[in-house]
Amino acid sequence: MKKIITFVAVAVVLMVSGKAFSQQTESWKGIQWECVTTGGITVTEVTEGSEYLSLDAADAPVMAYHCTDGFTDFRSASTPWVEVSFEDSYPDVKSSVQLWIRDACPPAASYFMTQIGTVNEDDTYFILWSNPNTLQTVTFKTATERSGGVHTIRVEKTEDGAVEYYIDDKWLWSTEEIPDEYTYQAPEYFGNIILLGQFSPATFTDYKFGNGYSPEPSSLAAVVDVDIDIRPFSQSNKIAHANWGLIPVAILSSKNFDAPSKVDRDSLTFGQTGEEQSKAFLLRRSKDVNRDGMKDLIIFFRTKKAGFEFGNTVGHLKGSTVDGDAIVGRDSVKIVKKKRWGFWRSHKKK
Repeated sequence: MKKIITFVAVAVVLMVSGKAFSQQTESWKGIQWECVTTGGITVTEVTEGSEYLSLDAADAPVMAYHCTDGFTDFRSASTPWVEVSFEDSYPDVKSSVQLWIRDACPPAASYFMTQIGTVNEDDTYFILWSNPNTLQTVTFKTATERSGGVHTIRVEKTEDGAVEYYIDDKWLWSTEEIPDEYTYQAPEYFGNIILLGQFSPATFTDYKFGNGYSPEPSSLAAVVDVDIDIRPFSQSNKIAHANWGLIPVAILSSKNFDAPSKVDRDSLTFGQTGEEQSKAFLLRRSKDVNRDGMKDLIIFFRTKKAGFEFGNTVGHLKGSTVDGDAIVGRDSVKIVKKKRWGFWRSHKKK
């Protein structure tokens, strides 16, 4: 059975000083889109089943565009964003999320959101960002794993009537199991998305859905994704739980990244979340651990301070480069029970 979703999505335009706003309403996907903009909005069907809503604001760069059924709002944003609201057919569920593009991808100074739309019958949403000076465009689709600060929320109705919430196509919760608060770890280094659920035990009409960002997207710096190898001298990534030992981690170099010279060694943290202050020491001499002809940086971290728990499957490393850019790396781990010394085992058998 195909699940039916009703989307209510619309936006806000940041105009150049001196430009007058105009009110315009356009119908798209069965929804009346009420927009406040310096230009206009148009709905275009490219092919059957493929259509989009676009903003016509050639005289004023669109930095922020917001539009919502029966609601208008105007705000500025140093980082481009579009707020998309999703409303289920039933009045007990309302939700919204802000989709952000980090300054680095694309640059906030030159790229602006100009289209949101769907492709084919699966209602795969996309957001198109364009540069009005170079006419270059960047497109992000909502069907794949997000990166660069783009996130989507989806609301669905199940066959038994429960309402389910997804972010980045990953299940969060349903109305049958609602937490007071849910924290979703964004795929990129910065920007946890905090999703708050407030509801009344008497009725779902009091249920509200909100979102927040920490830190603010406008303050985000460039992030360098680095390859790491946990326990590079072993074929296994097993880590003894709560052990007092050390975990070697290699930051691997690539053609575009020389780890020994680029990494700020004092900035490195490693563990269950990547925030753990667990660094013990570094090898003075770099080694080529993966035999690709490039020297890699090897750091040892204290196992106990890394904070791994049973069930953890990924180890996270964070830090920064000597140029001030953030770095993040991850590798698989398997947390096992700490082995007892043979003396104690033999002593117990007596």
